Amino acid sequence: MKIVDKMKDDELGLALLYNFTKGYGKPVPMDYYDIVLPLLYNDTFRSEIQNHNNIMDCINACIIQEEYFQENILKSIEDYQPMTSKALGVAMIQHILNFQIVDQTMCGVALESTILDLNEAILLGQMLQNLSMDEIRDLLKRKNKKIVILQAASVGQDLDLSHFHQLGHVVMYDYTLQEEVRERIQDAQIVITNKNLMNEEVLSGLDQLEMIGLTATGVNNIDLDYCQKHHIKVVNVKGYSTDTVAQHTIALLMHLVEKNAIYDHYVKSKEYERSGSFSYFNDVFHDISSMTWGIVGLGDIGRKVALIATTMGAKVQYYSTSGRNSTADYQQVDFETLLKTSDIISIHAPLNENTKYLFNEEALLKMKKSAYLINVGRGGIIDEKALVKVFNEGHLAGIGLDVFEHEPLLEDDILYQIKDMDRVILTPHIAWGSIEARQRCVDEVYKNILAHLKGEKRNIVVE
Repeated sequence: MKIVDKMKDDELGLALLYNFTKGYGKPVPMDYYDIVLPLLYNDTFRSEIQNHNNIMDCINACIIQEEYFQENILKSIEDYQPMTSKALGVAMIQHILNFQIVDQTMCGVALESTILDLNEAILLGQMLQNLSMDEIRDLLKRKNKKIVILQAASVGQDLDLSHFHQLGHVVMYDYTLQEEVRERIQDAQIVITNKNLMNEEVLSGLDQLEMIGLTATGVNNIDLDYCQKHHIKVVNVKGYSTDTVAQHTIALLMHLVEKNAIYDHYVKSKEYERSGSFSYFNDVFHDISSMTWGIVGLGDIGRKVALIATTMGAKVQYYSTSGRNSTADYQQVDFETLLKTSDIISIHAPLNENTKYLFNEEALLKMKKSAYLINVGRGGIIDEKALVKVFNEGHLAGIGLDVFEHEPLLEDDILYQIKDMDRVILTPHIAWGSIEARQRCVDEVYKNILAHLKGEKRNIVVE
């Protein structure tokens, strides 16, 4: 219901201030009362407050709906001060509110009253109870940031990103070609991307840019040195896909080791029917428990895979590409030892100067001919040209790739030259992409932007 001017009387003001105090749940510093009526007499704010869990989201939604919302509220603080003071005086006289000094500050406390509950006022009190008055003023004075999301479709088109509009003026593109990036972020304070290259050529002269956020963990597409020198904050998301990538790692491996696609074809083609035998042993598979599993990159995902591998009975060993990750839970070995002694190698490392073409032809030839190689880390860690050559020459039992040097693959990609595709499984960079993991990713990006707007540090790579 819209509150017209004649309804903004002392009695309604008293009821709003009382219910606000109830919602606040503890003694209310007197200066907080100055913003209660300006906010609750604002039709936009009152219509939005029950749609949000915190005051920042609510104010951001109001800014989007009402062009001069902040200016109107700040002006109303002065306009409604006489009504606020009068209502507080009446509340004291009628023993509805009690006023006492708490920590050298005069505060209001709600007493027992027959005043009906006004939900918007109670909710406002709850929202403000953990904010300082300075933080509230900052929210009302903060300029609306322009947020450009360059690759919204990279997290899937089945997720709802509409809540990002609560954070500022959002411009969202499903996809952005590299040559379109600079034009699209010209006046943005915050940019969200996944794979777009953010180098000096793109970023130079964009003095308004405050933050680059990633819908990913890897930051190899960002010029971190440039961002640090020019005070552009870079934030990523972590941990959202640990279980998902580990699950996909196992799925790729089991597809190769168990040979279920071959067995499935054997049955569906009716060869089984014609065989006269109750089973089929022409394509041999092995127990994982008989194997040594080498992990490359012992971050969160590498550790999760190591745990699963151990549960399956494999002997686990690992190589840390950074040299920083170590644990007594598994045997740490050098790279050459890992190559020569592992029956399975799964890659969970980022792409950087230490890992670029780590698996070159020389490294691949040091692996057992009977070994399986799984890459769910980054394309470019394996030299794909060398991989195709070595594999076609009869080295390695199977290959599982979820990441590639070129994503998507090129029309004439070198990987299409693999001769025996029955021993290969290729998936389209989907290991991270369960709907639950993608939702966690989006939620993390939202929280990263929110933290930046509040001046908090969260998931910072450089600043």
